[in-house]
This record gives sequence, C-alpha cells and structure tokens, in this order.
Amino acid sequence: MITTGIVDDNYFLLKALEEKISFFEDLSHKFSCNSGAEVLEQLDLKSTIDLILMDIEMPGIDGIEATAIIKKRYPMLK
Repeated sequence: MITTGIVDDNYFLLKALEEKISFFEDLSHKFSCNSGAEVLEQLDLKSTIDLILMDIEMPGIDGIEATAIIKKRYPMLK
C-alpha cells in the first residue's frame, strides 16, 4: 500500500485527485493541504506517507520551496 498526500491551492483539482486516488486499491490517501506551509505542519504530525503530489504555484511557500524543505527533512519521501 502506497500512502499519499496532496498539496494544491485549487479546491476542485484537490477533490478530483482525491477521487481518482480512491479508485486504486494499492493507494491510500492520508491528507490534503492547501499550501506549502500546511503540508510541512501535516508532515510533522503524519510523516508516515510515501508520496506527495505537489502543486508548484501556491501563495506563501510554493511547491518548489516546500519540496526542497521536505527532501531535507524526509529524504525517503517521493
């Protein structure tokens, strides 16, 4: 089982991705976030995920900056 998190500031895209992930038996969705800052907080609470689907352009901490921070803190995350 691959556990996932989704980060996107577009609510409709976020919900669509959650729905698509639910179709796959080998994927489990753990959390969704609206910003880079929010995903960093979530990972501090639930760092037992395997994969993050990250939007690039978001207000505040964007996806590129959040990914760089996540890769330093959690190098095993994809």
